[in-house]
Parts: sequence; structure tokens; C-alpha cells
Amino acid sequence: MAVPPEYIEDLRHRIPLSEVIGKRVKLIRKGRRFIGLCPFHSEKTPSFSVVDDDGFYHCFGCGVHGDAISFLRETDGLSFMEAVTRLAEMAGIPVPHGTPQDPAKLQQRKTILDILETTARFFQEALRKDEGEAAARYIRNRGLAAETVNTYRLGYAPRSGLRAALAARGFSDADMLAAGVIRKSDRDGSLFDYFRDRVMFPIESQQGKVIAFGARALGDAQPKYLNSGEGPTFSKKMVLYGLVQAREGLRRKLPLVVSEGYMDVIAIQRSGTAAAVAPLGTALTEEQIVLLWKLHDEPILCFDGDSAGTRAHLRALLRILPLLTPGKSARLAIMPEGKDPDDVLRESGNDGFLKYLAVARSLIDSLWVSVASQHDLRQPESRARFWQEIRGQVRLIGNNQVRSAYGDEIESRIAAMRTAGRQQASSPLFRPVSVRRPRAGMINRHRVVLALCLAHPQLISGIYEQLLRMESGDAGLESLKKAAIDAVISDPDLDVAALKHHLSTKGFKDQVLGLSGDEMRARLGCDPASLSSLDASRQLEELVNLVSGKSGVFSDTTQTLKSFRPAGR
Repeated sequence: MAVPPEYIEDLRHRIPLSEVIGKRVKLIRKGRRFIGLCPFHSEKTPSFSVVDDDGFYHCFGCGVHGDAISFLRETDGLSFMEAVTRLAEMAGIPVPHGTPQDPAKLQQRKTILDILETTARFFQEALRKDEGEAAARYIRNRGLAAETVNTYRLGYAPRSGLRAALAARGFSDADMLAAGVIRKSDRDGSLFDYFRDRVMFPIESQQGKVIAFGARALGDAQPKYLNSGEGPTFSKKMVLYGLVQAREGLRRKLPLVVSEGYMDVIAIQRSGTAAAVAPLGTALTEEQIVLLWKLHDEPILCFDGDSAGTRAHLRALLRILPLLTPGKSARLAIMPEGKDPDDVLRESGNDGFLKYLAVARSLIDSLWVSVASQHDLRQPESRARFWQEIRGQVRLIGNNQVRSAYGDEIESRIAAMRTAGRQQASSPLFRPVSVRRPRAGMINRHRVVLALCLAHPQLISGIYEQLLRMESGDAGLESLKKAAIDAVISDPDLDVAALKHHLSTKGFKDQVLGLSGDEMRARLGCDPASLSSLDASRQLEELVNLVSGKSGVFSDTTQTLKSFRPAGR
């Protein structure tokens, strides 16, 4: 009995391959992949590699490779349908039962994919012709080089000509209609090209096949953005724009940013500051969130700095909460009023954009701030309503461990509110994060923190949340801090030399040298590497507390600290 390809792809999205194989093989995470002893041949040195992003395993010793279905078939001797059923049970979704899939439908799907690929090439060629000059000028004005245009396969849909070009290649009107590239007029039944006089953005599957299109109008035509309709190859709730291109950045351990628009994705990716993807004109769906977590444990939601962007953040926050599991979360980066990520990159450069990513709020801070902003916390009745509402949000979390951890944190914050009284209602915690100008004293204290972290990387994992909440106001320091945290979280076994080498290859060589040079030794009174782990831990904890303030969750992390002298001085 045939199973629809869409169902198999959905199944692979829902169950990380490492979870399936990890039941039989002890896997150790190394960057974006897992390694272990191959279950298909005898070996003493691990050569078996599992990559969740790609959904495939490979053994460099015996050459075996495959996906979750083939793994279950080989190890348990299951048939194809038995393996699919086993995965479906793990995912908690039913197996489709019905008649064998019609060969004609399989052929139609292949034909549609062929039409969409041919259409993408048609649009690419049209962009280079005279008729595509307006679209080419728009793309140039957005600062996109030819290499970027080719990478994302951008094109131009002329006012006519596609239907004739496809017909000349032997495709029927029925298949073009099924592919969604032509439509039938409601007025007289005539056929016309669906996309006309628009900049075209091909939408690709995880395998890199064109499955749909996004289109931006030139001039004042409405709607401004137009997507392909749902069809045999395309379900927009399952797809993230830019995923194929984002993989290279993820391999380089860049942050993963989720933006609103096609141009934002392209601008972020082109800048080299982060990998970027976007939902397709809708709020993040459950399927897209699960897919994001396959790519990165903590994606950063970075929507436009307007009312629509604020609503999108809140919708995403409420959609993510019930799905949280240990180790999976998200952060929210707030763009300036009226700006999107592309605007910030063009006006403030990479450092300016990284500054907003560095101060992105944690999910729990975002929940607290979002719910609190809807209440007048000066009034006891409103505070009580706020507490009731935020407790209700926490109860929506499906995972018991995460729900318990969130509950503990929320109760701690509520207790702090009670202790602090009404005055705390005006705390900076309830105000939007603002980017402040760097101040020398604050920056120096942050530099000491980073110096200690680089000299004792094993301490980072225990305080990385506090480190992320600290804001120096210096884009370079924030970028270095985030890169160090990402490196240690990805590979907890990194020693001092490996961490410094990793950061140097990421463009932080001069900063790393500065944090371990004579000036820093003079500031600390010793070489930070000469401190024992215990002494370094104590000094780091003391300094983090000083920089972060000592007023619990309501502290202003940018308060001016008058002095700092490490222990023993």
C-alpha cells in the first residue's frame, strides 16, 4: 500500500533521526552531527555519522547510509510499511490507510515539479531581458549582487508568455493549472498566466526542488505579495523560505534568524551575520516550529518593528509555548520602530544588526514582558490578574519538565514583585529593550567577564543564560560573547586553545588577543589562565552579579557600577 510522499516527509520532520538511531546506538554530538559506533559492522573507533538537518546517516567505515525508514528496516528486519508505522507511533500520528496510490497521481506530481522547475528557469531568463529591466533595477536597488540573485534563483514574471513557453515544451493546460502557474478567468473561462509583472522568489523543498513561488508586485499592484496556492507539491505550513541556503550558515554555527519577508532572509543570509528563513506570509505553524528546532535549538524570531511585527511575535510566542521541550527554545529580537532586518543591515551594517541579536530576549522574558504590558501593574487587582494570566500561559506547556521549570521561574518573579511592592511596576523589565550607547566602565567589566570565560571555557555552560542577559552596549563584544557561548554549547569539550582557535577563524582574532594580553593581565592582577577553576568561578560569579545588579529579576543591567576589584586584590 503506497504512502503519499508528503506524509513521509512530514514524518521525517517530526522525528529527529538521532532520536530513532539513539535507541540503538550511543551517539555523541559533534557540532551539527552525531557520531557513534556503526551498528552494521564491528569497529572500535566511531565512524558512524548522523545528521538531523539532512535526515541521513552514513558510515565512513563500511559505507552504509540511509534515513530513518531504512535504518529500521535494516536493524529490525521490518518491511517498508512496518517501518513507517513504527515511526508514526513514535510521532503520535495515524498512518494513512487507503487504496494503493494511483500511478497517474504519482506521474502528475512529477510533471508538476517539472513544470515548476521549467517556470523558474523561464523567470530567471526573463529577468535578464529588456522586459525585466524594472525588476532587475529593483533588485539592484536592494543591493543584491549577481551571485545572490543566482543563489536564490530570483526572476521576473512578464505580463505574458509563460503559458506559451510551457506548451512549447509539451506541458498541457491541465497540468499547468494543477501546478498553479496559470489560472482560469471567472469572467469568461479564458486561461492566463497567474504571476504577471512581478519579481519572483522560487520556494524550494528541503531537497532543493522548486515547489512554489512567492511574487512581489512592481509598482502599486495589489496584493503586494502573492504566493502559489496549495497543491500536490506545496503546503505552506510545512515550508520555510530560504532553508536550503541557510544550511551553510548553520554548518558554520551561525545563529538562526526567523524573519518575515523574502528580502529580509536574503539580506541577513548575504550579510554573513546569521542563517535566515521565513514562514510564507502566515504566523509560524506547529510544523514550522518543529522544523526550526531540527535546524537550531534556539532560533531568534526577528520580525518587523511595527504593530504587525509585534503581533507576529506574540502569536509565535503563544504557538511555541505548548511545544517546548528540554533544550528547545527561542529568543525574540525587537527591531527599531518602523524598521525591518533589511533596513537595519543597510543603515547600521552587520555590527548594528548583531547588536539587536545579542540583546534578543529569552522566551520566558518575552512571555513575562508581553503579558505584563497588557496590565496596569500599579494596581493590586491588575497585578493579581497578571499573575493569573501568566500562570495560565505556563500551564499550556505540554512537557512536564519544562512546565515545572517555567512555573518555578514565574513564581520566583511573582514573589519578587510582592517583596518589591508597587514601585517595581515601573521596572525596566516591563519596558521595551532599548539599545544604549556603550560606556567605558561597563565595557571594561564585560571585557573582564569575557577574558575569564575564554580562559576557562568549561565555566560558560553554567552561566550562559546570565551572560546572554548582560548587555555591554558594544556590538563587537556582544558578537564575541554570543560566538563563544554558541561554540561551547555546541561542543562542551572545547578547551582554551580550541575555543580561541574557533573564535579566531570566525573573525575575532584581534579581540581574543586583546582579552588575553598585558592590559587584561594588569586589570586582573594576574593571567586569567593562571587562576584555578574554583577561583575563576568565584571571580566570574562575583563579576556577573555586579554587572547584572543584585535586585533579582527587576535589576537594570545597565546601571553604572562605580568600581570593581577582583577577589584577592
